[in-house]
Amino acid sequence: MRIPRSLTKYICGYRLIFRLTTQFPAMIFRLNRYINVRAVAIAVMMMMTAALHVVAQSPAAGDTCRRNGVSSELSIAATPSLVLRSNPFLRGHNQLGKPVSASFSGRLQYAMRFAPDSEYGRLYPYAWQGIGLGVTSFSASGVLGSPVALYVLQGSRIASVTQRLAVDYEWNFGASFGWKHSSSTDAADRLLYGVGSSVNAYIGLAFMLSYEATPRLTLRFGPEIAHYSNGNTSLPNPGVNRVGLRLSATYRLHGIRPRSLSADWSGFRPGMSYDITLWGAWRKWGYSPSVNEPYTGSGALEVPGRWLVGGLSFNPLYRFNPVVAAGAAVDLLYDDGANLSAHFEPSSPFESPRFYRQPLSERIMGGVSLRVEISMPIFSVNIGIGHSVYAPTPRRHDTVYYPSDDDRLSAVKSDLRGFYQMFNLKTRLYHGLYLNTGYRLVDFSKSGNLMLGLGYTWR
Repeated sequence: MRIPRSLTKYICGYRLIFRLTTQFPAMIFRLNRYINVRAVAIAVMMMMTAALHVVAQSPAAGDTCRRNGVSSELSIAATPSLVLRSNPFLRGHNQLGKPVSASFSGRLQYAMRFAPDSEYGRLYPYAWQGIGLGVTSFSASGVLGSPVALYVLQGSRIASVTQRLAVDYEWNFGASFGWKHSSSTDAADRLLYGVGSSVNAYIGLAFMLSYEATPRLTLRFGPEIAHYSNGNTSLPNPGVNRVGLRLSATYRLHGIRPRSLSADWSGFRPGMSYDITLWGAWRKWGYSPSVNEPYTGSGALEVPGRWLVGGLSFNPLYRFNPVVAAGAAVDLLYDDGANLSAHFEPSSPFESPRFYRQPLSERIMGGVSLRVEISMPIFSVNIGIGHSVYAPTPRRHDTVYYPSDDDRLSAVKSDLRGFYQMFNLKTRLYHGLYLNTGYRLVDFSKSGNLMLGLGYTWR
């Protein structure tokens, strides 16, 4: 199956052309040395192309060029930030021996709002969505470089303080390009560079005080948090986090709107909806030889190659209103590289390890999660916290016996057992069909994997 080679749409006289040629199933199975770069880039391009398709198909989009449809706006923003030095690499254990403590970001954004009398405009009168381009420079720039981010965005009003003053939020989700990294095959050398790939996912969230200076000019400022990671598609993957203050100015190009708008939810009826999502990705794994072999080193070693990971979730949701829904989900996960430590062959060198094949039961996890979903035009953000229900404990492969260390003869904790967290961005494609772009964490702190797939909603 091939995604169509080109998608050409018109929005307010500007021709937006995205040529996306890829094989989605093949990119999961044909793993190669550049797959970590393609992963994030393809996911973002698919998401942006799908969003533009939905906008172009919306009834409001046809009114744009008649100046009765969507309004558009341009924003510039600057964000000085502190970098959270959460790992030795950022604290100074890097190729330059310098800590990374601060950053500065600049960005340009284009956004649009649906007409107040359109369906989306009535349900979500203050929502805006669009695309952005930004660059971030870090202190000790020779350590991380100056990555450029391409992302989709969406925001809306949280509360109105006065007619001119309000509290808004905005999220960003995309890819950042140009990170400094090492292509060396030596693990110690790669650790000094800290980042395992030149492309990393970018997730940002800002809460801003918004002041409408004129009908066309809006000024905003407020706290912003951002996270960069490659989703374990390459190692090392320590993750980079920053916290800063966003300062922005937005100029409305056309389509001046009333200062005060109210949502019209009169046609909405609360009730159940049901989501089913099928996703897949690939990831790197580390292993600990100490499970089967005396090992005096610190930390996990890298397992060669990349491993297929995929899953299926069924998520009933109760929709309280057009924005908020909540429910629970049944989650199934298959991870081809899980629990390898217990099956390490001690006769193989640590640098080129060999493993016995894990039983299928040790590569499968079944869990239950609680979900909350925030819906806006085109996009829905689905956040979940879950725990494994089925995740069998792996047994150490009994090839060597060390009577002085009986603990190694006991079962070890499953890589798939415990809490897991999910952040999913659902891009609506056609009726109930949506594109899923997500990220999974383990035990609230460990990187898990990307979640790229398709889903369907029915009511």
